[in-house]
Amino acid sequence: MPRSTKTMDGALSRNPAWQDSRPARSRISQEDLIQSAIQVLDDEGFDGLTMRRVAGHLGIKAASLYNHVRNKGELLALVADTLCGQIAELEKRGPWRQQLETVAIQFRQVLLAHRDGARVLAATPPLGPMRLRIMEQILNALVTAGFSAVEATDAASVHNSYVVGFVLDETLGRPRDARSVRRMNAETKRWFQSLSIAEYPTIVSLADQLADATPDERFQFGVRALLDGYEIRLLRKAR
Repeated sequence: MPRSTKTMDGALSRNPAWQDSRPARSRISQEDLIQSAIQVLDDEGFDGLTMRRVAGHLGIKAASLYNHVRNKGELLALVADTLCGQIAELEKRGPWRQQLETVAIQFRQVLLAHRDGARVLAATPPLGPMRLRIMEQILNALVTAGFSAVEATDAASVHNSYVVGFVLDETLGRPRDARSVRRMNAETKRWFQSLSIAEYPTIVSLADQLADATPDERFQFGVRALLDGYEIRLLRKAR
């Protein structure tokens, strides 16, 4: 997915791991490395995803990992690319709005399926064939629809930022099990209802709606509102 073209240390990798022609000097494959990193991510989260833990999961020394990647930033880029590979191909013949809404929904589902998946995407540049594939399809849908080059690139960037940002907001610091989520929502509602109605009359009156709306409903509302804005711009150009 499109985002800033800087890595964690400020520069694009000069020779990304997926283009690396160096012979591996380890009994593990790059695919083993990536899948182990994803497993550690799911178990420990973004902050727990370290080279040492990945090596331990593989049963090797951490130094062996550097036969496949130069640093953690490059490993994260490979993980991000693999996650993007779980997003299905877009139906190019479909309407542009349908394509962008579909990829947004699938993208969010993939990020939610992996603990801190959104943090991985936010921390890495758009490198790798799977990530570039999705980026190409989104841009193609927008250009084909009639958006200018500037509009298409801006719209694709905002589309990506909305999905990643929404998932970050709905997952960071929040419980992962359904029971805890329900308890948190109930406590949130009680808090809103306990506020001074003289100072916060609108919040109090909307306490149920503020606490009860599901993330799925709000995500879909946001995606459609975003696409409505894009469509308005397109219609104005056609007049």
